[in-house]
Amino acid sequence: MLVPRTEHVGDRPSWDCRVCGKPWPCATAKVELSEQYQNFPHGLAVYLGSCMLEAIDDWAAGSGGPPADLYERFLGWSGSSLN
Repeated sequence: MLVPRTEHVGDRPSWDCRVCGKPWPCATAKVELSEQYQNFPHGLAVYLGSCMLEAIDDWAAGSGGPPADLYERFLGWSGSSLN
Protein backbone atom coordinates (compact mmCIF):
# COMPACT_ATOMS: atom_id res chain seq x y z
CA MET A 1 0.00 0.00 0.00
CA LEU A 2 1.20 3.49 -0.74
CA VAL A 3 1.89 5.55 2.36
CA PRO A 4 0.33 9.01 2.07
CA ARG A 5 2.62 12.00 2.36
CA THR A 6 0.62 14.60 4.24
CA GLU A 7 0.68 16.15 7.68
CA HIS A 8 -3.13 16.19 7.64
CA VAL A 9 -3.83 12.79 9.17
CA GLY A 10 -6.61 11.50 11.40
CA ASP A 11 -5.92 11.67 15.12
CA ARG A 12 -7.25 8.56 16.79
CA PRO A 13 -9.69 7.95 18.38
CA SER A 14 -11.55 11.14 17.35
CA TRP A 15 -10.54 11.01 13.68
CA ASP A 16 -10.19 14.77 13.55
CA CYS A 17 -7.24 16.16 11.59
CA ARG A 18 -4.09 16.57 13.70
CA VAL A 19 -3.26 19.84 11.93
CA CYS A 20 -6.52 21.74 11.43
CA GLY A 21 -8.90 19.91 13.79
CA LYS A 22 -11.56 19.34 11.11
CA PRO A 23 -13.17 15.91 10.63
CA TRP A 24 -10.65 13.77 8.75
CA PRO A 25 -10.12 13.56 5.87
CA CYS A 26 -10.14 17.35 5.90
CA ALA A 27 -10.16 19.44 2.73
CA THR A 28 -6.35 19.61 2.60
CA ALA A 29 -6.00 15.85 3.10
CA LYS A 30 -8.52 15.20 0.31
CA VAL A 31 -6.54 17.35 -2.12
CA GLU A 32 -3.18 15.87 -1.16
CA LEU A 33 -4.43 12.27 -1.17
CA SER A 34 -6.13 12.76 -4.55
CA GLU A 35 -2.89 14.08 -6.00
CA GLN A 36 -0.79 11.28 -4.53
CA TYR A 37 -3.12 8.51 -5.68
CA GLN A 38 -4.10 10.03 -9.04
CA ASN A 39 -2.52 7.12 -10.93
CA PHE A 40 -3.76 4.50 -8.46
CA PRO A 41 -7.37 5.40 -7.50
CA HIS A 42 -8.16 1.92 -6.25
CA GLY A 43 -5.24 2.24 -3.86
CA LEU A 44 -6.87 5.37 -2.47
CA ALA A 45 -10.12 3.48 -1.98
CA VAL A 46 -8.29 0.67 -0.15
CA TYR A 47 -6.42 3.15 2.06
CA LEU A 48 -9.56 5.14 2.90
CA GLY A 49 -11.56 1.96 3.48
CA SER A 50 -8.97 0.69 5.95
CA CYS A 51 -9.04 4.05 7.74
CA MET A 52 -12.84 3.88 7.88
CA LEU A 53 -12.71 0.42 9.46
CA GLU A 54 -10.22 1.66 12.07
CA ALA A 55 -12.47 4.64 12.77
CA ILE A 56 -15.50 2.36 13.22
CA ASP A 57 -13.53 0.31 15.75
CA ASP A 58 -12.46 3.47 17.60
CA TRP A 59 -16.00 4.89 17.69
CA ALA A 60 -17.45 1.52 18.75
CA ALA A 61 -15.01 1.36 21.66
CA GLY A 62 -15.93 4.90 22.73
CA SER A 63 -19.15 6.32 24.06
CA GLY A 64 -20.67 7.22 20.71
CA GLY A 65 -21.29 5.55 17.41
CA PRO A 66 -19.98 6.46 13.98
CA PRO A 67 -21.23 9.67 12.35
CA ALA A 68 -24.20 9.51 9.99
CA ASP A 69 -22.03 10.62 7.05
CA LEU A 70 -19.47 7.85 7.55
CA TYR A 71 -19.36 6.64 3.92
CA GLU A 72 -19.32 10.14 2.43
CA ARG A 73 -16.65 11.26 4.87
CA PHE A 74 -14.22 8.47 4.12
CA LEU A 75 -15.01 7.12 0.65
CA GLY A 76 -17.77 9.02 -1.10
CA TRP A 77 -15.63 12.00 -2.04
CA SER A 78 -12.81 9.97 -3.59
CA GLY A 79 -14.59 9.11 -6.82
CA SER A 80 -13.05 5.63 -6.68
CA SER A 81 -15.14 2.74 -7.83
CA LEU A 82 -14.16 -0.85 -7.22
CA ASN A 83 -16.47 -2.15 -9.96
